Amino acid sequence: MREIKLIKNTDKEYPKRLLEIENAPKELYIIGNEKLLNKKSIAIVGARNCTPYGAKCAKEFAEQISNKNICIVSGMAVGIDTFAHFGALKGIGNTIAVLGCGLNNIYPQENIELFNKIIENGGLIISEYPPETEAILSKFPYRNRIISGLSIGVLIVEARRRSGSLVSARYAKQQNKKLFSIPGNINLKTSGGTNELIKEGAKLVTCANDILTEFGLIAENAEEEIEKSIELEFLEIYNAITYMPISTNIIAKKCNLDIAQVNQKLLLMELKGYIKSMPGDEYVRL
Repeated sequence: MREIKLIKNTDKEYPKRLLEIENAPKELYIIGNEKLLNKKSIAIVGARNCTPYGAKCAKEFAEQISNKNICIVSGMAVGIDTFAHFGALKGIGNTIAVLGCGLNNIYPQENIELFNKIIENGGLIISEYPPETEAILSKFPYRNRIISGLSIGVLIVEARRRSGSLVSARYAKQQNKKLFSIPGNINLKTSGGTNELIKEGAKLVTCANDILTEFGLIAENAEEEIEKSIELEFLEIYNAITYMPISTNIIAKKCNLDIAQVNQKLLLMELKGYIKSMPGDEYVRL
């Protein structure tokens, strides 16, 4: 049995960002690295029944942001939350899981292994509920205010039009946090909520740098440095691609190249990590 520590809102360890939100919890029960409570953090949340595209995005964004020594906060639910935690553990920034139940009643059960990995790798698990509190699903949306409250920004990866992830988005707006959303296929239900958030003003993002630059966390001349490292044979195509998805046909027209040539170079560029493919035969910069 791991030691559970109680932190009250009058204690110096209590996260300063939570003190700034409405209805902040008066106390937190924690297991793990309490130093993460006041570390610069970004929340990543999304659909439980996520697509492979959403899972890949959550894991990659989390790892890349974590590698800037930024902590990733999520809710340890199945789906996007799980992939975000695993991605964060591959980086150096670590991760915080906020539960909607007591720390002695882990939910969901299938994430007990993830729970242990987070602790073993220097992460943190927190809850506002006493350790023996059972998992009551009606409580889970309320814990989302803590997920966004701990963070400087919130990324919604995939979400239906009515989902717990949109509760996180609502809390983020109330708390004046920066809100980000990854665009998705308009024919998929898991993209309905995220695409709607973009319409309402959430920042559309297609790579982790879109988020990092919002907080000044990468050098302003990073683009120039990347372009210097691109081989000359790929530079024209690279310059035709942005952080917004663009189709192979449009790239070929912009560069006045044969589509077969473009496809061959795109494949090599993706293998080198310069770009990544998106659904619909489109590409974005990394």
